[in-house]
Amino acid sequence: MPTDHDRRFKVLLHEFFDEFLEAFFPKIYHMLDLSEKTFLSEELFPDMIEGDKKRADVIAETKLKSKKDVILIVHIEAQNYYQDDFSERMYLYYIMIYLKFRKPVLPIAIFSYDGGRDEPDEFVVKVPHFMVVSEFHFLKLELAKMNWQKFMRSNNPAAAALMSRMNYSKRERVQVRLAFIRQMIGMHLEEARESMINGFFETYLQLNKEEVDQLMDKARKLPDEIREEVLKWPNSFYDRGMEDGIERGTKRGFEKGIEKGELNAKKQVARKLLQRGMSHKEISELTGLSGGEIMKLEANDD
Repeated sequence: MPTDHDRRFKVLLHEFFDEFLEAFFPKIYHMLDLSEKTFLSEELFPDMIEGDKKRADVIAETKLKSKKDVILIVHIEAQNYYQDDFSERMYLYYIMIYLKFRKPVLPIAIFSYDGGRDEPDEFVVKVPHFMVVSEFHFLKLELAKMNWQKFMRSNNPAAAALMSRMNYSKRERVQVRLAFIRQMIGMHLEEARESMINGFFETYLQLNKEEVDQLMDKARKLPDEIREEVLKWPNSFYDRGMEDGIERGTKRGFEKGIEKGELNAKKQVARKLLQRGMSHKEISELTGLSGGEIMKLEANDD
């Protein structure tokens, strides 16, 4: 089954919105009062972008710390494949979001696919041979150009997850995974959030058997206080002490455990989105849970 990149990124950004801004846009993070943020409907005007999706990834209403009466809409769009007219799409989204909410909009694009090109951060409207009518600019984050080592000690869950999409060589894959595990151990996240971050990371950087053996060798050389924590951290070849003859069964059991952990994480996110007043349809599209599952969660929380 193809990876649902949009849903992966939406869940990550909804759950770790503050941490994302803190890690990658610290100036903006310190300007905003995120204690009062509200996630808004991402439904846009359906007839304005023919043949394209009609839903933005994340739209949040925030306030400035310096001027509490100033509301700012933050729009984050995660782009997982190359698209010639992406900057135009960001421009159209900007217009639609402004028309819908009539508030200032801060647009941010995350480019998460591999590629050496310079990604756009503007869209220019021109009258041919006459003049520039409008220049639209947006902030961008090009993960494939970012050095993962800059974030290896950040202890920021959003940065830890997104290290899996940053620039590292094939020889560095084990180091990236080890750095991620050490960060996760130090953050002491609740189980559902931890499972969500680990699931995101392993979607994009999953070690093979040889690499896991290298990881275990490196872990055994770590100081006592962290060695055992690293050795028991879940990965695709968990329970290294099992006999080779049952390794396949062990892997299948682990994968079932991951699925269960991801389901628990989805339910926890859904509960939070219900508390924020999001509709059942939007929660279902964001988490992948069915309408019946969401209704049960709502009933049990009453």
